Amino acid sequence: MGQDGVTAEQLDKFKLYAQWSVASSCNNEKPPGEPVTCTPGQCSMFDSHNATVAASFIGTLWDTRGFIGVDPVDKQIVLSFRGSTSIRNWIADFVFVQVPCDLTFGCLAHTGFVASWAEVASPVLDAVRAAKAANPTYKVVVTGHSLGGAIATLAVAYIRKDGYDADLYTYGSPRVGNLAFVQFVTNQPGGEYRITHADDPVPRLPPIILNYRHTSLEYWIDGGSDNVVTLDEVDYCPGYSNIQCNGGTKGLNMDSHGWYFQTLQGCSVGYTPLRREISDAELEAKLNMYADLDIQLAGNLHAEGQS
Repeated sequence: MGQDGVTAEQLDKFKLYAQWSVASSCNNEKPPGEPVTCTPGQCSMFDSHNATVAASFIGTLWDTRGFIGVDPVDKQIVLSFRGSTSIRNWIADFVFVQVPCDLTFGCLAHTGFVASWAEVASPVLDAVRAAKAANPTYKVVVTGHSLGGAIATLAVAYIRKDGYDADLYTYGSPRVGNLAFVQFVTNQPGGEYRITHADDPVPRLPPIILNYRHTSLEYWIDGGSDNVVTLDEVDYCPGYSNIQCNGGTKGLNMDSHGWYFQTLQGCSVGYTPLRREISDAELEAKLNMYADLDIQLAGNLHAEGQS
């Protein structure tokens, strides 16, 4: 038993779906029936399972990419979204506009994440239905790293509305929407496992002060990028605006963002040059400003019983 009750079984699943999330970069252009493959050593927990691709998808406007894999050993259907190849550029843009979403009353979500999900929603939902019809006893799991985790969070909400009690595992995901959105997702049937690492800056964005919240619970790897994570190195923090785990950190440590139980280095997906309109020092200063404001606001919310 780990910090606050994190179990060995949970830790194994955190590691497993981190590998499924990295597999999205290797399998997002494969036709149905092809084997799920990864860069050697990246998917050791399931690479002998003869998992196959049920569907893959690429959005034409937002380049939303991912795939659905069927694992006959673990008896599960896994929807995995690829993360961004230009995460620093996304941070530097600081475009955090919200738009209405149709999940529940008062729902608002990040305009870019909503658009990214919308461009693949129809084929993804159709493919999940088909995979579930072919494998009615299999569990549905949705996962993603980085911006892929944000899209996965939207996707799981709609998959659950479709009648499937899917579980969600995200790694270094940014905040996706407002309180109405995250309460809706957290209260749906199925589990949410939002995993963060050390001082990863991405989960601290968009900031709380701009009306963004996280799903609850958060599972925080509080150590560095070690080869092995023990139970005692994983804490969990409840609350939609908690600052006891990753939300209470500062800085621009992108190494923390790229490591979740292993280096999340999938197949080659190209390289987006870093824009330098803002220096690392300026960017870190702005992130720290948001962090200070968020910590103050979250403390006030907690005092008022609204965390």
